[in-house]
Amino acid sequence: MTLSRRDFLKASATIAAAFGVSGAEALAREGGLSVVWFQAQACTGCSVSLLNSIYYNTIDDLLLNTLDLNYHNNLMASAGALARNAAQDAYNRGNYVLVVEGAVPTGAGGKYCYLWPGLTAVDAVKKYAAKTPYVMAVGTCASFGGVAAAPPNPTQALSVQTLLGTSKKVINIAGCPTHPDWIVGTVAHMLKYGAVPTLDSKGRPTMFFGKKVHDLCPLKGTQEVHTLGQYGCLKELGCRGPETMGDCPTRRWNTGARNTFGSNWCISSRGPCTGCTEPKFSELRPFFKA
Repeated sequence: MTLSRRDFLKASATIAAAFGVSGAEALAREGGLSVVWFQAQACTGCSVSLLNSIYYNTIDDLLLNTLDLNYHNNLMASAGALARNAAQDAYNRGNYVLVVEGAVPTGAGGKYCYLWPGLTAVDAVKKYAAKTPYVMAVGTCASFGGVAAAPPNPTQALSVQTLLGTSKKVINIAGCPTHPDWIVGTVAHMLKYGAVPTLDSKGRPTMFFGKKVHDLCPLKGTQEVHTLGQYGCLKELGCRGPETMGDCPTRRWNTGARNTFGSNWCISSRGPCTGCTEPKFSELRPFFKA
């Protein structure tokens, strides 16, 4: 899918209508689509991945001309009370997309993770989710619990969907980290069509998670190898491609230009797929086997 900056801005009016505000009001908010991005139990890897966005739009173009990023702990210029006030102002206005990165710890009353003094991640996600029709879980920790919720899960971390239950349908952009195109492409679809893209049974956009890695893998059908670094099918080394959804083989990572797919990915680096977009990612051990 190709979506220019012009398309982004024009489409802002469409999604604004879904939120109940005029296109002019949306565009007046420094880019159109208001976003509140919270980080719970996460390594910040998905935010770092987003900074590598190039295929659809570069991150500077997105932040300056398309999105109104009201709150993001790492990317916003303000800090302290100014940052908290920006998040509260967005909440008071409504009409935002809530993005959650990382699993949400519920143990000890949520005290394992505070977004700022007096507000735990679990309370923040519940509070802000109640005022938006769109909640995006970015990364496998947010989508399915991931590493943060791996056994024995001492913080009782939950995925965003599990935390919110049936009260809200969450868009899961899985991956450890997730690919920047999967984040930006999902937002682009929402802006262009004013609707959430088609999701699979696990809440992932089928436009990116519609096929198994193995079905797209260029090594499919080649001779199986038993040593890392050799060319051939890595099934005997624990490759999870046959059970993992994602367009990694064709999209790849580290693109250098707009509308150009990336240069490399796990398997072409002679490493097996670890199944990082799947709910049981953190339970798949070992990643490598003899």
